[in-house]
Amino acid sequence: MQAIGEALAALAALLHLAACTHYGYFRDELYFIACAKHLAWGYVDQPPLVAFAAWLSTPFGYALPALRALPMLAAALTVWLAVRLARELGGGRYAQWLTGVAVLLTPAYLLLGSTLTTTSFEPLSWTLAIFAAVRIVRGGGRRWWIGAALAVAFGAYGKYSIGLLVAGLVAGLACTRERSMLRTWWLPGSALLALLLLSPNLWWQAAHGFPMIAVLLGDAAHRPAMQNGVAFEYHSLLANGVAFTLEQLIYTSPPAAIVWAAGLVAPFAYRPLGRVRFVAVAYAAIFAVAVALGAKGYYVVGIYASLLAIGAVAIEAVATAWLRGFLLAVVAAVGIVAMPMSLPLLPVDTLIAYTRFFGLTGRGGAPAHLIQPVFAEEFGWDRLARDVAAVYDELPAADRASVAIYADTYGDAGALGLYGPRYGLPPAISSQNTYYLWGPGAYDGKVLIAIGATRIDLLRRYYRSVVLVRESIEPYKWVVEGPAPIYLCRDPVAPLREIWPHLRWYGA
Repeated sequence: MQAIGEALAALAALLHLAACTHYGYFRDELYFIACAKHLAWGYVDQPPLVAFAAWLSTPFGYALPALRALPMLAAALTVWLAVRLARELGGGRYAQWLTGVAVLLTPAYLLLGSTLTTTSFEPLSWTLAIFAAVRIVRGGGRRWWIGAALAVAFGAYGKYSIGLLVAGLVAGLACTRERSMLRTWWLPGSALLALLLLSPNLWWQAAHGFPMIAVLLGDAAHRPAMQNGVAFEYHSLLANGVAFTLEQLIYTSPPAAIVWAAGLVAPFAYRPLGRVRFVAVAYAAIFAVAVALGAKGYYVVGIYASLLAIGAVAIEAVATAWLRGFLLAVVAAVGIVAMPMSLPLLPVDTLIAYTRFFGLTGRGGAPAHLIQPVFAEEFGWDRLARDVAAVYDELPAADRASVAIYADTYGDAGALGLYGPRYGLPPAISSQNTYYLWGPGAYDGKVLIAIGATRIDLLRRYYRSVVLVRESIEPYKWVVEGPAPIYLCRDPVAPLREIWPHLRWYGA
């Protein structure tokens, strides 16, 4: 039975490897490449793990398979670990197969494994932490307290949201019979170990005034709908809570939701799983806090691998053979049919036709578009650099020698940093997030090529002449944004270094 996890993990790795080069760089990946060229213990909007992952791909020219190697590995290990958890809880062959198939085909996990993002390591780190907690509760010994500390530190170096899981697990243990696990010096000891491991990053955040807080506030204030009118995030807590709840079905698929919902109920109804009630209580606490804070829907996806394992064990024990077989078949079938929306296996035009077939785009005679927003953000970057270069090349020689190329978002700046050199462009600057800390370089700002519209009103305060000279249009990016405007700015009211502090913005 042990081979089930290994086989499904290997399949997950092969699927991700087969798909990883079909489209282009995701917006955030371009930013992480820039961060990799400025390695540090922290960044304005993220811990350092993703930058380190990007740095590891430097010898390979940031090629997509190298850039995404660690997310692909994390996706495969999540499948293996979830199956291992099911076996730990007494699951037999069926429970392990249902767990592995459901985790492998979870839409959110497929997407995270195929893209380098701060969330890419969350399913693995959360599952590691929960596995360690389960082993502690089941008498695994003190070494699992150390394992829990390592899992939390690893998760925090990827994304700070693992703190939500830690709080949820502590609440879950405190509210169940397993509260005795909290009455041990290993708890503060493991917490101290995790803090010591995280101290370089925490020191960086402290030294820079904890900019991550400003980023979170900026995210909360900036929640636009997509170009097709669909919105997943709202300023209203009620509307955001409804969207947050529905997104859990999208991120895990409805048939798999039956399995993880069983994982929430079974510990209270099926005695052999009674000792993992704390996981279900932790989920309830995490969910409630996330909704109360207006969190984005994907902030809790890391917990589902564990819930799928618990639910699969319960279903194996209580369901009839016919029902077990039917559920596994439906989870697999729906997951496979939905897979192209989360894993870039199809050529992009074929994917558009695929989604049109299911009525997801192109209804009523309207043009069909690429509607997966993450995939849409993987197109248009070379085109943007080419369009900026067209403006740059038309400048007089004296202006080209000193012009600054300013992108108002880190994605556009990262794209110009990666693709710009092939068109002879100088290094781009930006005032968003960590780009702001890197500053305006040696540019005096007398002539500025500005890309994007989010800062243009501010630029008009500091430049007497701001002229729209071109737009960069990428049809595949339709769902997430319209044309990218390119402005030529002249005659500043002050040197760029004096203007720079007024252009800073933290958020996404």
